Amino acid sequence: MRTQNEITFVTDDDVGIGTVMHLLETAGVSDIKIRTQPHYGDWLEGLPNESIPGLSGECREWIRHWGNGGGDQSSETCITDAINEANTDIPAVLADAIYGSVADYSKSEFEAENLTITMVDACVAELRGTKLTEEDPK
Repeated sequence: MRTQNEITFVTDDDVGIGTVMHLLETAGVSDIKIRTQPHYGDWLEGLPNESIPGLSGECREWIRHWGNGGGDQSSETCITDAINEANTDIPAVLADAIYGSVADYSKSEFEAENLTITMVDACVAELRGTKLTEEDPK
């Protein structure tokens, strides 16, 4: 009987995913499925340190739409509660609260990181886009 495994790992930019796949294939691994995302710690360090007014509200709205679109209710509830409890519009603080509310509970660490990165990046971009539009007199 075969075994299905899940591996998460971090590579430096100079290590291509093709090299990793080649090594796995050489070791007899088959049916390789790869999902990549930014390194969570590096991404977190790159977030703005200043408050972005409206970010927590935008994240609450984003996760509500995510849940309505098929995301699991447990994660939606945990994330909404974490956003409310964090009571902040500072991206890194909010991201840590979101991640911590679901990691190893309703999501694996990798899935929690991916959901957090996707949500916070989308919400920051939405707010910055809205702000730019409001300031742009065109």
